Amino acid sequence: MINHTILTLNKKTALAFILIFTTIVVFDTSIDTFSSYSGVELQSSLNVAIFITFYIFFLISSIILLNSTKKIVSRTFLHFKYFQAVIVATQILSGAFILVTVLQMLLFTKYSVSLLVAQTYLSHFSALVFLLLLAFFFARWFTSKRTYIVMLYTLAFSLASINVAISFLYLESYLSGSNISDIPAMPIAAYVTNFGGLPFPESLSQMFDALSLSSFLFMWIATALILSQYRYKMGRIKYYALMVIPLIYYIFPFENYFGNEFFTLLQSYPVFISLLYILIFSATRQVGALLFSLAFWTTSTLVYEDRIRKSLLISSIGIAILFGSVGRSPLQFHVYPPYGLVTEAFIPLGTYLLFVGIFTSATHISRDSQLRKEIYRNVSSQLSLLKAIGVSQMEKELIEKTKSLEKHFRLSEREEGYLHEQLEEENARQILHDVLNELYYSKSKKKL
Repeated sequence: MINHTILTLNKKTALAFILIFTTIVVFDTSIDTFSSYSGVELQSSLNVAIFITFYIFFLISSIILLNSTKKIVSRTFLHFKYFQAVIVATQILSGAFILVTVLQMLLFTKYSVSLLVAQTYLSHFSALVFLLLLAFFFARWFTSKRTYIVMLYTLAFSLASINVAISFLYLESYLSGSNISDIPAMPIAAYVTNFGGLPFPESLSQMFDALSLSSFLFMWIATALILSQYRYKMGRIKYYALMVIPLIYYIFPFENYFGNEFFTLLQSYPVFISLLYILIFSATRQVGALLFSLAFWTTSTLVYEDRIRKSLLISSIGIAILFGSVGRSPLQFHVYPPYGLVTEAFIPLGTYLLFVGIFTSATHISRDSQLRKEIYRNVSSQLSLLKAIGVSQMEKELIEKTKSLEKHFRLSEREEGYLHEQLEEENARQILHDVLNELYYSKSKKKL
């Protein structure tokens, strides 16, 4: 029987999941590359066993995380039941697709490419829905509260949305253009070394890399601003090392645009360089995702309200999954077993967790005056995002309530005209904005 503490969402369990997820994704997206570069090939049965282990982790973590998210949104956010239904259906279908793939490998020592195509459509389109919603809300908050933090997150999530679409086109072109319908049990290196690029998807590679780098940089700058308080807590040298190493790490894969010396070394030391590739090249996205998750994870330690704390922990897991999973997946090689398929199945869950975590945090802050006072009394840079989106969400909700009251009451033409004149949307926003700044920002400035 599973211990109840394992199912409880807290700082330790959230961090444990992020680290385990990161480890699994690194191996899930790197085994094919390691085998093809080094020539070291695991037995087919062992590869299948590793793939099944990744699948079991996907099932267990999906159940635990969705259950934790349901507890956060079930009572307060009734309209989220539709989003919850979408993600539950998505995860069930993903689990079914992978299960059929596993059964085909166990029974027939092959699997159908159509299952990879189906999972590609499911993962990318469902993820795109939640990611576009998240980008929309950040853009909406930015129009109300123009801060650098909100702007950077808006740009990062907008570019990430485009990248998900490009990733779909890239994978779908290769999978649909495959001349074979079933993938038999063969050495992984045989699939990768005989893989030939197609003109259209390869033309998307440079665009994907440019957008990935831009999205990463915007997110990196936002994270650096949120964690800037740690310059004093851990010292400047440790802080800048923490921030700069993931950035340098992320740039390594772009070495092939500047000479690609890696393959020269690979010919002389195939096994050693291949292992080094796993440690350096293959984990670049995941290291950056770990850094981004720290922004939300550490912020949760500063908030004592349980709902906000859990929403932030959900956000930390979601952003680790999103930026750790989205990439040019090894599914294009359609090796046996299909490494990369479990990573693809995680993308919708990551975008959903991130969307729910951030939106519920903003909404809770907008509706709880005591919570707002607590947050504004704390001058830590880690709360800058919560302050901005919380106030913006409150302004939006007040304006919507005002419009609702206008429709509810039947006013005379004269009274209605007067109401429109006094409570015009832009004026209402400005009034609310000024009042909030006077009440909260003045307090923060006095403490400084």
